[in-house]
Amino acid sequence: MHKRFFKISFVLIVLITFSSCKSSKVTGTGTKEKSARVVLRTFEDNLADFKTVSGRIKAGYKTEEDSQSISITYRIEKDKAIWMSAKVMGLLPVAKVYITPDRFQYYEKINGTYFDGDFSMAKEFLGVEVNFENLQNLLIGRPMYELKRNQMLFDDNAYVFLQNIRSVLAYSAIIDSRQFEMKSQSLQNVKNESLKVNYSRFQSVDKKKFPGKLLMTAKKEGEVILIDLDYRSVVFDEELTFPFSIPNNYERLEL
Repeated sequence: MHKRFFKISFVLIVLITFSSCKSSKVTGTGTKEKSARVVLRTFEDNLADFKTVSGRIKAGYKTEEDSQSISITYRIEKDKAIWMSAKVMGLLPVAKVYITPDRFQYYEKINGTYFDGDFSMAKEFLGVEVNFENLQNLLIGRPMYELKRNQMLFDDNAYVFLQNIRSVLAYSAIIDSRQFEMKSQSLQNVKNESLKVNYSRFQSVDKKKFPGKLLMTAKKEGEVILIDLDYRSVVFDEELTFPFSIPNNYERLEL
């Protein structure tokens, strides 16, 4: 495992760039179309409401030239902090990430490097503000951006929301019309750089819906990168700590 894996993984999480989804309004079969108000209310009621969530993730990363897999212990205090610790083979600690609404920090042990900054790199890349809430919502299966009622289409037994973010990003979110779960989110910028997030499975924990597995497909400068996250355990509302301290003598990265 090498430096490039952690650097690309960091960029994928921070940049939050998604591919567009085109759709036309048609009548689905087997499902009655509902109003946008009902769709959004049912979707929201279906989601897990929690203060904290924690557990383990099996993560995979793949390009044409490389593939890696790691185990991640994650902790999220809603709207306040995201913490992750990565291990190789579930035993050897290799990296930690700590994100708050105004700061992004991580370090990796293989090359002795770290990053300490904010989300300004994402703004430079996308041309629009990207914040903690956008990232958090991606991980927990919520819309990254507020869904607009007047921009909903009913297509192929799914509710599709299409909208532009400040004229530079094409954003879409697709909600399943039967289970009212997020099927995918996508965004594409004017440079045709994109990432699509597919939620292939949700799970019910204490009668709360939470992602079970998601796949991110990123496209940038002709390169395609796949990252899959498999939530192996989910625990709600335990008291959590977020231990994080950058080791001495690590080299700072400028990403």
